[in-house]
Amino acid sequence: MVIHSVMPYPFLMEQPEQATSTVMEIQGGYLEGYHTPKGFVASRLITTDPALYLKAEYAPGSIIRPGGNP
Repeated sequence: MVIHSVMPYPFLMEQPEQATSTVMEIQGGYLEGYHTPKGFVASRLITTDPALYLKAEYAPGSIIRPGGNP
């Protein structure tokens, strides 16, 4: 494979360490994210209900504290 880039080769091959993602079930779908000391950080909403995409508590980057309170 040939890669044409202005970036140095070692920098292209480095992969940042990512947190292990988990899936949390919510009313009407699933929320993918990862756990932190502050709570569950949402990274992706998986649902067929378009109304859930409008809720700010399910937006990527939102934190759901233990007990379900955003």
